[in-house]
Amino acid sequence: MRLLIVTDIHGRPGHNHCLSRRLTGVERPIARTISLSDLLDVDYTGERLHRDLVENHGFDRAAERLAGLSETADVALGYSAGGTALWHGVLRGLVVDRLICLSSTRLRDVRASMMPKPSLVVFGKNDPNRPPDQWARGSAVQSYIVPDAGHDFYANEGKR
Repeated sequence: MRLLIVTDIHGRPGHNHCLSRRLTGVERPIARTISLSDLLDVDYTGERLHRDLVENHGFDRAAERLAGLSETADVALGYSAGGTALWHGVLRGLVVDRLICLSSTRLRDVRASMMPKPSLVVFGKNDPNRPPDQWARGSAVQSYIVPDAGHDFYANEGKR
């Protein structure tokens, strides 16, 4: 299985905490991890990177870079803003078979019905910025809500 992983604005999760390590039936996935900083060719993370994505057409630039990748992926997995960048990359021609977006709350600003690939979006129930419950209805996008979880639930593995 070939995986393409795009991290969040903080470069999370690290390799040992990525969901891809939990895939069953996959002996050795071939994974390429790309940070949003690398996609935008900048040397900063966090809120500054978030502002660049939102205010300076950063999502468009990241999506174009992703669409220009020469490799294909069986699964593209994006965390928060990384999932939003992947979503837009797929719409611009990134070749993937399936898409998984975790806590990609900026998807609330797009129509789920536009996604041509089988997709799974996962949000924390307590994330106030997630799309409304009906957002994915009537589309090929499956939505799952994690009970009692906030926005960065994916970064809290092992923390209780």
